[in-house]
Amino acid sequence: MVVAAALLLGAAPLRAQADSGGGLFERLNLDKLKLTALGASMGPVAPTGISPTTAYSVHADYGEIAPRWRVVFTATYWGSHYRAEQVERLENRLREQLRDTTGSATFALGTIRVSDIAVGGDMRWTPRSGSVRPFIGGGVLAHVVNAEGKSISGTVIETALDNIALGFAATTGVDVTLARHIGFGIQGRFDLTSGVRYGSLRLVGTYHFDTAPGHGAP
Repeated sequence: MVVAAALLLGAAPLRAQADSGGGLFERLNLDKLKLTALGASMGPVAPTGISPTTAYSVHADYGEIAPRWRVVFTATYWGSHYRAEQVERLENRLREQLRDTTGSATFALGTIRVSDIAVGGDMRWTPRSGSVRPFIGGGVLAHVVNAEGKSISGTVIETALDNIALGFAATTGVDVTLARHIGFGIQGRFDLTSGVRYGSLRLVGTYHFDTAPGHGAP
């Protein structure tokens, strides 16, 4: 009977949440979101302390949540290696922490590879409609930074360099409608998370399920 009473008491709040959930959903305009376009992008990225490389990204556009405000979910990957001077700085720091009475201790960490996978969402403001649409926005993403190398495998150094954290992004660019369902764009982006920050410039291609915004406009 105690278990039954507990289940009944627990069911009432759940029913209340379900009844009010639709209202909250609508107040946040989440009911307006629907998948309107898919696309991909790529371009140079220059992470701090890491050799420049190429970033690859996919995105899903869920349309307007409010007038001129769009919700876009993204996933990005890049891989590279730490710059030689960054590795040397790490070697010197390790040498300082080691009590070397002979003065002959050396460190040769070699190449340390690093990659980042970032998944999250952007809010983008577009001041005008039409076939050419500039935008500016920002977002929150989860970053998974992974470092690996023969000399650091399984060590505390690898553990210290690996990181999973939330980050923030600022973005701006322009989208252009090329055909009824096809869009092209250029995007500049800056991502910031603990341990890694980087700017990137990307060429963007997008497929719109319905007629692309501004198609046929002068």
